Amino acid sequence: MNRFSSAVLIGIVLCTSGNDRSFAAGNGDANENVASTATPEEAAMQAAAYKARLAARAAADEGYVLGRKGDFPAARKKFSQAIEHDPKFSPAYRLRADACLKMSDWAGAIADLNTLIRLDPNYAEIFNERGFARRQLGDLQGARNDFDRSIALGADLPIAYGNRAEVELMLGDNSAAAADIAQAKWLAATMPVLPPTSSTPSARENQTHHKAPKTGTSDNAKGATQ
Repeated sequence: MNRFSSAVLIGIVLCTSGNDRSFAAGNGDANENVASTATPEEAAMQAAAYKARLAARAAADEGYVLGRKGDFPAARKKFSQAIEHDPKFSPAYRLRADACLKMSDWAGAIADLNTLIRLDPNYAEIFNERGFARRQLGDLQGARNDFDRSIALGADLPIAYGNRAEVELMLGDNSAAAADIAQAKWLAATMPVLPPTSSTPSARENQTHHKAPKTGTSDNAKGATQ
């Protein structure tokens, strides 16, 4: 059963923008320091914002647990509740996009990934995920542009080159695809072997991103939600 990647953790700010960092980690001390020099009206607004952030985190935590159990529709509802509580809580958009990807709701995923890109236009992994969703909708050039951007931002991982190679093959750019496949294989060979994130082989097979193609055919690349 597909589940959320353990890399997407509530309480750890994954795709925060500058205006999101003060609350995303639940930093009560920072909130109190600001409140000590604020007017009563400002203090009330800050307290309300902090309360909204806590409510958003609680809803997102519940959604994360549901997603880990494979109940993606219920998880998505919880992430939507988190966003209603605090529209600036970027991890909720990331998690809802992940739920959409698991449910093959490519348009829904793209909408949330677009929001994340507006919050932080320099997060390589988000472009990689949006490129995958765009490829599923048949927007091959848009997908290639996103994979280009992901790599340009420093996504020096086999997945990034494998994703782009798949689209390049579909676009008929075989030479570029061959170069990306070679780079993906080289990077995979130089990466350290990490311990599995799950104790069961079936769960370990359900990764959250493409694997690097082993040959020049796109059939060897597995999707982000497979």
